[in-house]
Amino acid sequence: MGKLIFPEINLNGIKGVLLDIDNTIYHYDSCHEHAFNTIINELSKMLNLSKDIIQKEFLNSRKKINTDLFDYASSHSRFLYIQITLEKCLKKTLFKETLKLEEVYWSAFLSKMQIEEGAKKFINKCYELNLPICCVTDLTSQIQFRKIIQLKLEDKINFIVTSEEAGIEKPNKKIFDLALKKINLKYDEAIMIGDNNLKDIKGAEDLGIRSYLVKSL
Repeated sequence: MGKLIFPEINLNGIKGVLLDIDNTIYHYDSCHEHAFNTIINELSKMLNLSKDIIQKEFLNSRKKINTDLFDYASSHSRFLYIQITLEKCLKKTLFKETLKLEEVYWSAFLSKMQIEEGAKKFINKCYELNLPICCVTDLTSQIQFRKIIQLKLEDKINFIVTSEEAGIEKPNKKIFDLALKKINLKYDEAIMIGDNNLKDIKGAEDLGIRSYLVKSL
């Protein structure tokens, strides 16, 4: 399991928090690696093809979706990655199997999730101080909701804004504005915490939101 370095944060004068999810409150890369290996194994068995061939097709499908749907939440859709992989290999759409395999991926992913200790302490502190937290995250809404529930944070996170809801990904101004609207705060009244220098840090700081970077080891 990888490690995240959660920053020391000064909450003096702060009225609310914007908080990224992936690689910020838990280590995304470790979870994805486990889920990725699981889905490649499942596809290899189902299609009776080598793991190397399946991995190549899956990564090509992911690249296509990432490119075609750039800046949209659906660009991250494991469902679409799996659908396109199966279609390329079998020259047809497998409806039931695509649904099943998406759940295989996310079940494996969620089973490995553990909240980072620094993030846990920070969220608890905000809860005690009655500081609202709005998660600001790329990806589709349903799986991000499942992650929050898996980490047992649903009672301590006040709101969430996903790029699916906003219709655009970070660092676009719209997603930050929507989050601040939910917690009814101005740019200089909140802070942003995330792991991505461009999407989280620069995106927020360009609007005058003080930001803190989470580092991954």
